[in-house]
Parts: sequence; structure tokens; C-alpha cells
Amino acid sequence: MPKRRSGPEEAKLNITSLMDIMTIILVFLLKSYSTEDIQIAPSDDLRLPVSSSSKPPQLAVNTVISKVGIIVDGVKVVDVSGGVVGDEYKRGTLIQPLFDTLKEKADEAKAIAEARASVDFTGRLLLQIDRDIPFALVREVMYTGGQAQFAEFKFVVYKGSE
Repeated sequence: MPKRRSGPEEAKLNITSLMDIMTIILVFLLKSYSTEDIQIAPSDDLRLPVSSSSKPPQLAVNTVISKVGIIVDGVKVVDVSGGVVGDEYKRGTLIQPLFDTLKEKADEAKAIAEARASVDFTGRLLLQIDRDIPFALVREVMYTGGQAQFAEFKFVVYKGSE
């Protein structure tokens, strides 16, 4: 005669394998989470152009060219009047105070890149330019940035449709 079961058996749960799965999921989520949020707040006297571009901004040295001045990372470097930099600041096409500031930023970024293997010097300049600034000034700023070892330029625009 077969034996009868004497009630339900207790199911055993292997907690070790569940913890392994949870750890793997946690590591995956932490690695895929981006912590670099770029906040770009244009100043009140700056009217950025509109574009249909959908690329997110990248981390770079922030340079603002407005009707009143050129600002690098929140510090005013050069005064601008009527879309022109005064001759006292210029050496040919090079804007000397801007060059000095950008060269200092490049040297700092290179020193950080040498100290930390996970950081590279990209030579990227993030340009916020008022839509009414003449191209001659934009060209001078780009030339000055190039001389200070910034070879990649990213332009900040408002997202919109055409």
C-alpha cells in the first residue's frame, strides 16, 4: 500500500542565487546610469538661435559671446561693444585676454587628464553666441580658441522646429 503524504511540504528558497541576481541587476543599473547632467542657462542679454538639432550638449569649456562681452566659465574676460572687440585686446586676429584664459583652462584640463587615466583632454569649446553677433567676431573667437588648443567647437542653440 502506497504511503500517503502527511500534509504540504515546506518549499525551500535558495536566497544565495536571488542575491546574485539582484547584485548583477544593481551593478548593471549603476553602470548604465549617467550622472553627468549639463546645465546651460543663457544670460538675459543673450538670444540664442533656433535649430532642429537633437544632439545633447557635451561637457566642455563654456564660452558666451554676447553684445556686452565674452565670458568664459562665468567670468567676463573681454568687453564687446557693437559686436566688436576693442583693438587694445587684439593682436591681429587673436584676442589676447581670451587666449590667456583659454590656454589656462587647457593646461588645467591636460593636467587633470595626466593625473587621471579615466579623463581625456578633448579640446572642446561650448559656444553660446547671440544671434546678432557678426561672424567676424565669431571667427576671431574660434581662431583664438584654436590657438589655445581647442580644436572642437560646439554651438548652443534653442531646440525648435523650422
